Amino acid sequence: MSSASDRNTPTPPPVDDMPLAAFFAQFASFSFNENQSSNKNFDRLIKVMKITTQDPVRREVREGFKDALVQEFNERFGTDGNDLSNWQNLCNVLRIVPVPDTIQGCRERVWDTHVNLVDLVDSARTGKPVKLFASLGELTAHTLNSGKFFPKQNAYQGGLLKELLREIINPYFGKRRNGSAKRKERKKKQKAARAAVLANGD
Repeated sequence: MSSASDRNTPTPPPVDDMPLAAFFAQFASFSFNENQSSNKNFDRLIKVMKITTQDPVRREVREGFKDALVQEFNERFGTDGNDLSNWQNLCNVLRIVPVPDTIQGCRERVWDTHVNLVDLVDSARTGKPVKLFASLGELTAHTLNSGKFFPKQNAYQGGLLKELLREIINPYFGKRRNGSAKRKERKKKQKAARAAVLANGD
């Protein structure tokens, strides 16, 4: 019989079949470590390739890495933003209890959860619980310190990912969009913080 923690931990599919593994497999001199974060693998790849910041090859490789990140999200969490099962899967991974039985209910709970999307993708690969943050400020600090910026614009984005990224850029504040002056000021600060998180995600 499975425990609650088992149900909240994603079961990773075979790594070799996934976009990130396929991306890194292009480089014969590099060995992909599935237990490392995507960013650490990318940093090791750059060192192995010995390419500088100014080298145009580095930009090309980084664009391929960002494409793979987005495609990996799609493979693991789905693309349809109108599919209840996709939202409920996200709720399970984010340890939201109880899991809402409507799409809107799931949306609101997911939007209220502070998580780094690169961490989210990595957790689905490793099977380890994703780190959640108590506040937007903590998430922002983690993202800036770790350099884990998720691409905010990419041709491979599905509907589900677009919804999540839209809410990161334009935070959800409940049904009352026009609240008090304090609410408006808080909204302004949170929006600025979220924009800072995504500043290097292009």
